[in-house]
Amino acid sequence: MSYFANWDSESSAELSQDKADRRAVPVKKAECSRPTFSVGLGLETLAISCLSIALLTDMREIRGMWKSPRSLFVVLVAAMLSLSLFIIGKSQVEGEAGELATRILELYKFYQPASMLQTEAHVLDKPKFEVADVHCHWELEADPQGLVEAMDRLGISYAVNLSGGWGKRLESMLNRYKRFAPARFEILVNIDFSEIDQPDFISKWVKFLEEANESGAAGLKVFKDLGLTIRDKSGKIVPIDDSRLDPIWEKCGELGMPVLIHAADPLAFFEPIDRFNERIMQLGRHPDWSFYGPEFPSREEVIRQRNHILEKHPRTTFIGAHIGNSAEDLSHIAEVLDEYPNFVVDISGRVAELGRQPYTARRFFLDYSDRILFGTDRYPGRVNQPRHRIYYRFLETQDEYFDYHEHDFPPTGEWKIYGVFLPDSVLEKVYHLNADRIFRH
Repeated sequence: MSYFANWDSESSAELSQDKADRRAVPVKKAECSRPTFSVGLGLETLAISCLSIALLTDMREIRGMWKSPRSLFVVLVAAMLSLSLFIIGKSQVEGEAGELATRILELYKFYQPASMLQTEAHVLDKPKFEVADVHCHWELEADPQGLVEAMDRLGISYAVNLSGGWGKRLESMLNRYKRFAPARFEILVNIDFSEIDQPDFISKWVKFLEEANESGAAGLKVFKDLGLTIRDKSGKIVPIDDSRLDPIWEKCGELGMPVLIHAADPLAFFEPIDRFNERIMQLGRHPDWSFYGPEFPSREEVIRQRNHILEKHPRTTFIGAHIGNSAEDLSHIAEVLDEYPNFVVDISGRVAELGRQPYTARRFFLDYSDRILFGTDRYPGRVNQPRHRIYYRFLETQDEYFDYHEHDFPPTGEWKIYGVFLPDSVLEKVYHLNADRIFRH
C-alpha cells in the first residue's frame, strides 16, 4: 500500500516530466525494437543440440541400447549434460524475466498512453449557457473576489458551498461570501449528528436551522458519515432514517431549505480491494474510502435508509449527491426518481462514470432533464484537479474517448469518456434552470 499511498506526494512532478518528454523509464532501444541474444536461451539451445547429436549418432543402436554399454553411456551423458545446461539456462531466463517484469511494472506506474485516434476534440472554456454549480467545497481562506473572477471566466452565475458548518464558522462563511456577493454565493449549513444522544439535540438543531435560514443560509448538506460511521452511545451506527432525525428533515421542508445528501458511495468502495476491483488504484491511494467488511452496513442498506426518508418527508426536497451515488446503475436511480418526486440529483464527481456509458447516460439526461443539477465537487478556479471544462465538454460535445481529468493520473478508474451532446433545451435545465427553481434564484 505504501506505493499507492505516496503516489500523490512523490510522483506528481515525475509524472509531469515523463509526460513532457514521452519517456517513463530508461529503456535501451535495442531491447524494445528487436530480439536480443539471451544467455539462457543459448544454453537451452546447446542442451537440445547435444542430446540431438547423441541420439542421431547412435540411432542405429537405440533399439538395442540396453545391450550396448557404449550407446547407453553416450545417451546418458548427453541427457545429463542437457539437463544441467537446461537448468542453468532456465535460471538465467527466469532472472531476465524477473528484470523485465520489474521494468514493466515500473513502466506501468507512469503509463500514460497517447491515443492515436484521429477524432474531433473541443476545448470549452465556457459553457453554452450560464451555470449554477450546486456542489462546491471551499474553506474560509478562499478569496471571495478571486472566486468571483474565476466564476466569470468559467461562465458560472452562482456557486453553492456545501461546507458552511455551524456556529462561528457558519457566521464567518455568510459574512465573507454571502454578504460580499449575495447573487453569486449560496451557503449550506451542516449538523453535528454525533450529538444525537444529547437531550437537547433536536431542539438545538431545529432552532439552528431556523436562525440559519433567517441569516441567509440556503439549505442543509448531509455528509456520508451519517449512515456509515457515526455511532450513538450504544455503539451502533446511526442510520439515515433514524426516527430521532425526523424533525430535522421536516423542518427543512417547512423552511424551504433543500437537503443535499451524500448517502453511501460508489459500488466499488463496498467490494474487496483486490485485482477485480476497478477502482483499486483509487482505493490504494485512499484506503479509508473502503467500506467493505462487517463493521459497515451494506451499500444497499444505506440506500434503503435514504429512500425511506424521501418517502417519510415528501414536502422536503432532497438532492442526491453524485447521481444519488448510483451512477454505475442509472436504471436504479431512474426508478428512485420515478417513485419520489421530491428527489433530484447532481452530477458532481460522476462524469467519469456517466461518460463511459454515453448512450445510457444521454437517455437518462433526456428522460430526467427536470431532475438533474450541475455540480463539480470542486470550487471555481481550483488549480488542482479542475473539472468545469471537462464537464462542459462532456455535456455539450460528441467528442470521443477523452480524459475525464486534467491532471497526471486518472483518479477514479483506468478508462476514457465520451460526450453526450445534449440538446439546448436539456442543457439549459441541467446547467442552471433546475437549480434556479430549487434555490429560488
